[in-house]
Amino acid sequence: MTNLLVSILAIGAALLLAVMVIGPALFGSPWHPISRRNLKRALDFCETQAGEHLVDLGSGDGRVLITAAKEYGLVGTGIEIDPIKVWLANLRVRLAGVSDQVKIVRANIFDHDYREADILFIYLTHQAIDKLFPKILEQLKPNAKILCYRFCIQGMTPDKVNADKTLFLYTLNKGTRVNQFR
Repeated sequence: MTNLLVSILAIGAALLLAVMVIGPALFGSPWHPISRRNLKRALDFCETQAGEHLVDLGSGDGRVLITAAKEYGLVGTGIEIDPIKVWLANLRVRLAGVSDQVKIVRANIFDHDYREADILFIYLTHQAIDKLFPKILEQLKPNAKILCYRFCIQGMTPDKVNADKTLFLYTLNKGTRVNQFR
């Protein structure tokens, strides 16, 4: 009886893991969490300022937003389609004590409104990025920053690229000249 119970739990855990890893690939990108070291490099590269609003597309377990809130003073919103990851991320947010700065919502990144973003953090595949842009540009604030990890935005030239070409920073600069604001 114990062996049967252990087998059932093992199969259940394997199915849960498969749903968490394979499911998001159907909607834009498989779950591949960014390392703490690379996350800090990315946030430093972006030259964040306390109080800015960071939106993390495909926020997974919430690690980007938790670090951004605790160590950089940012407020943030995570957009995640997987309800299990949303639950896990919200639990991690509460345990980290940043519930007043961070919210994780269950939503599709292709349907979300990005007007509140000062910084967009994107760690998605080229296919997902290409599907998001240029539509998303119309919603962003005039001086919003887009920070891409590993994948750049087709048709846009980054303002900054790090030495190992894994971080791409774009600044919109809409409205900085007369008659240029859309």
